[in-house]
Amino acid sequence: MRVGLSLPIVTILLGVLASGAVAQSITLPPKCPISLNRLDLRYNHAGGQSIPQLKLAFASQTEKTLASMTFALSVLDAQGNPHPYTENLTFRREIPPGNQQRSHTWNLDPASVDMHHAGENLTLLEVEFADGTSWKDDGTLTCTLLVDFHAK
Repeated sequence: MRVGLSLPIVTILLGVLASGAVAQSITLPPKCPISLNRLDLRYNHAGGQSIPQLKLAFASQTEKTLASMTFALSVLDAQGNPHPYTENLTFRREIPPGNQQRSHTWNLDPASVDMHHAGENLTLLEVEFADGTSWKDDGTLTCTLLVDFHAK
């Protein structure tokens, strides 16, 4: 009698587990097509001018060739409050599949970046692939890198 009861129980448990696995795969946020590895916002004082520069190190995590990426930047004030940068940052260069480390530097508007900032927050908003397809953040901010130095 014990064997007869355990087979329906096992069948029900397998059904529940299988339905849970399907539901879980549907609700997971989309995978980020790049890994954001290092973010650095510093002032470059070369040439007699102080220009804020944002440097991002990243690697492709997709099997497609990247054609362009769009990022949103927020600069953190001394209290850790984010202040969105005035415009999105774009990167337009084809990057073949693979996870080779890459980097890019953007010159920023000095009037928009406090020299005494306490960190930065960069979010990947959109990726265009060379095949014409795209990836967009769905509001989950899946691809965000935060650097926060403010006193807590």
